[in-house]
Amino acid sequence: MYDTVNMIRTINVDKQEVEERAKKIGVNLTKEHWETINFVKKFYDYHEDEELKVADYSSALQGKYAKEGGLKYLYSLFPDGPINTVTQLAGISVNSTRNNSMGSVQ
Repeated sequence: MYDTVNMIRTINVDKQEVEERAKKIGVNLTKEHWETINFVKKFYDYHEDEELKVADYSSALQGKYAKEGGLKYLYSLFPDGPINTVTQLAGISVNSTRNNSMGSVQ
């Protein structure tokens, strides 16, 4: 979907849909979870014409949350993998195979 006024790609993050997805996968959403979901959505919107890969999300999240502890912090919020979980909750499709460093726990 595109915002025709600003000509940027946008996704609608419906709070109720996100909460339903979170319930299905066992994530109890806190303020910190929502902050991360909204950050990823804004990152996605900003890169309107690009096919974002796991590595793109990984770099963005590591930079954003470096002060909080980076990977350790993100895994405390999303134990099954920050990128896969956050993009799944936000309804974003990631164009790559799993990256074990951020996408899933093996």
